[in-house]
Amino acid sequence: MSTPFATTFEPYGKGQKAPLGALLDQELLGRLKRYKRQVAKRYRVVEPEIVERLLPDEPMFVSPKLDGELWFLVNVPGTGVALVAYNGRVLTGVTALDGVERKLAKAPTLVIAGELFAPPATGERARNHHTGAALSEPKLESSLKFRAFDLVEEGADDALLRPYESRLASLIAYLGEELVVPTERGNAALVAQRYREWVAPGSSLRYEGIVARSDRGLTYKIKPTITVDLVVLAYGERITGTTAQVRELEVGLVRDDGTIQLVGSVGSGMSEDDRARWHQKLTAIEARSSFRLANREGTLCRFVRPEIVVEVRVSDFLSTDAWDAPIRRMALSYDPTDGYKPLSELRTAVLIHPALLRERTDKKADATDAGMSQITSYLEDAPVEARAAAVVHRASEIVRRTVWTKETKGQIAVRKLAVIRTNKEHEGTHPPFVVHFTDYSAGRKTPLETTIRTASTLEGADRAVAVWIEENVKKGWVEVGAAPPAKPPEKTAEEAAAPKRSRAKKAKADPE
Repeated sequence: MSTPFATTFEPYGKGQKAPLGALLDQELLGRLKRYKRQVAKRYRVVEPEIVERLLPDEPMFVSPKLDGELWFLVNVPGTGVALVAYNGRVLTGVTALDGVERKLAKAPTLVIAGELFAPPATGERARNHHTGAALSEPKLESSLKFRAFDLVEEGADDALLRPYESRLASLIAYLGEELVVPTERGNAALVAQRYREWVAPGSSLRYEGIVARSDRGLTYKIKPTITVDLVVLAYGERITGTTAQVRELEVGLVRDDGTIQLVGSVGSGMSEDDRARWHQKLTAIEARSSFRLANREGTLCRFVRPEIVVEVRVSDFLSTDAWDAPIRRMALSYDPTDGYKPLSELRTAVLIHPALLRERTDKKADATDAGMSQITSYLEDAPVEARAAAVVHRASEIVRRTVWTKETKGQIAVRKLAVIRTNKEHEGTHPPFVVHFTDYSAGRKTPLETTIRTASTLEGADRAVAVWIEENVKKGWVEVGAAPPAKPPEKTAEEAAAPKRSRAKKAKADPE
């Protein structure tokens, strides 16, 4: 089927599949990404034990949460239908679309959000990694199913401006109830009841969770909480008044070879007193590290000996980024004398909505008590790398560095740039060139401001430099190390008198 949705397609089971980033319509791609961002901002995760106490006392639309991926059903009159992801991937002609084109034959342009999931043949609950496997294996294409839950656009109208009840009615009118996530109207008590029936251990349906949409635009997710035991590796610091506190804890898991895998940071779950006590506790066990890790404020974290294990509650783990690329984080080695050393970035899952519960003084910071086995099931079908071997990197080099200064009211402001050739583009983790701009002014609210640009060629880096210089290096800035401008030669007595003679001559020629 010809389609304007993508540049190239490849055979995929019964239908066709376009790779990541293949969506031609950039305006449509932008709308899909905006929808995902907007939905993410409106989500609130609620623990099942406090549903009736925390959810608002108002009517809500209650539905089961399917464990799959966010995809969009796009209908273009005269062209057909396709399933499109916000990362540009496109599916056409697949089993999940059977009968949909016929249903939408007289429909206007539509963009419909829904869940793409793949129930396994074993009968167990569909999980996210089942969807990933079905998308990569054509033989599993027929297991994919799509269920709509929101109407994003209808014709030229932004459907999100309408109440959810109206959008839901339109979905059912277009697709029929069988292709829409089962939804019913109810209150917090119904949410708690459906959680017990659909999600809680022993329930017959075993959905991932419950979704409750309110008329105020908020969406509540009720899911079983997950706890994981993690090793404290470093901390970010903040000063409140005269008290030093911990801003967040950087945590990791221990691999079977004894190396340590970074998995994220934990900033919630601590009172102000807790933060002060943690600061006092961690400063006593600080350790050296040749690996630098920035905290949320952009300052460097302080590393500590890997001795403390904490229990952390998370709503879920994430193993791929927005482009479906596997998430990789640095694995570190630790030596009591030399401290931490970076080895290589390895596949891992990161924490979603982490909250600190308590210190586990009964557990050791080893692979048994705080090991990678706790997240293995979240890495989809990819095995955990057995060893974290050190990677030998080629050294970066500075190919250009320029500094300017300007004195204002007795204070020196500094602006500088550095063009760096990384020599690591073959590793797939660094661009060929990085341009780093620094702007320091002591009298400003934020004295130090930095900007980074990347480039694939030296010419591209030079263009970025030229634009920055034009915008930031104006009158009054002096290049450090540059030769001072040459002074004009002193005028002779005859040259100095020449202008006077010229003015006198002009006055004589043009009397008033």
